[in-house]
Amino acid sequence: HRRRRRARPRHGTRPRHLWRHRMAHHRLRRAVIDVTRRTYATTTAAAYASVFTNALLVIKTTPIAEYTSLIGSGELYQSDRYARVKERHETHKSSVNAIERMLSDRGVKYRCVERAALKAESVEGCDLVIALGGDGTTLIAAHEVRSTDVPILGINTDPATPSDLAKLYLTNVCLDERRSTGHLCAANRFNAEQVLDAALRGETKPARLARIRTTINGRELEPALNDVLIAHPSPAAVSRYSLRLPGKEDAYFHIRSSGLRTCTASGSTAATYSAGGYLMPYDSTDMQYMDREPIYYDHAPPPSSAGHRFYKRGGTMRLRWNSRVGVVYIDGAHVK
Repeated sequence: HRRRRRARPRHGTRPRHLWRHRMAHHRLRRAVIDVTRRTYATTTAAAYASVFTNALLVIKTTPIAEYTSLIGSGELYQSDRYARVKERHETHKSSVNAIERMLSDRGVKYRCVERAALKAESVEGCDLVIALGGDGTTLIAAHEVRSTDVPILGINTDPATPSDLAKLYLTNVCLDERRSTGHLCAANRFNAEQVLDAALRGETKPARLARIRTTINGRELEPALNDVLIAHPSPAAVSRYSLRLPGKEDAYFHIRSSGLRTCTASGSTAATYSAGGYLMPYDSTDMQYMDREPIYYDHAPPPSSAGHRFYKRGGTMRLRWNSRVGVVYIDGAHVK
């Protein structure tokens, strides 16, 4: 007998039993995927429990309102500059909105306060402070957080990327468009969700940083997280002060300089380092101080290290201000 040849399916078709098998396989796969997604979503919602319940958002104030008013009054003619400010404002605002949505989705209550309106009373009732801006916003937030039980999470809402920095240091325009580098910020707008999630779950612990307490004639000022600068209000004037040497009640070192700067470990990477100071480990509790541009030519012999030393935790640097006027700069932004 002649063997009957099975008909070959036409090009582009498959036997019906194969289609049924594949259709059943696809239905099964879709069912597995759907169940997996539903199970994952249910598990995520049930397992997500934040260790923080009430957050305070300290929000940077951009100059967009000031620029808008200048345009309205006809005082601003550089429209390209306004467009740049508007772009930075919209990027910052978009980051703030994203953080608010993240907190709402995770069931964390929050309230907002503008950076300029922040007071110590604003922090009451909050167990987490989130600074939305850059290093300046994080520093100002730290001034009003007096309790060591309330951590601060800084998020850089408009960071400059490495490629941005490479292009912004040298340009063909006379405007400096560089933005905050965010040394004190734990996250930026690109990784905020991952860092915030880890913080809310308690998977990452806040690092304890040393601060500086400043007292003038018995009045205590807000703590400094970076540095304290005491100087004449005129940068060209001489600052005169007498520094009592550590461990010697009746020994004073009389100095004429451009002022005195003290810094913490986190502040040692800023102005102190630029002036020739030493970088300190972040977990250090020492306080470093330096005389700014001291005048030593009339000292015989010139001091070797009296103008640059360290104080251990709990130590107190005492000085008498001999100029008629002086200003205390706390972290650069606050002036007393």
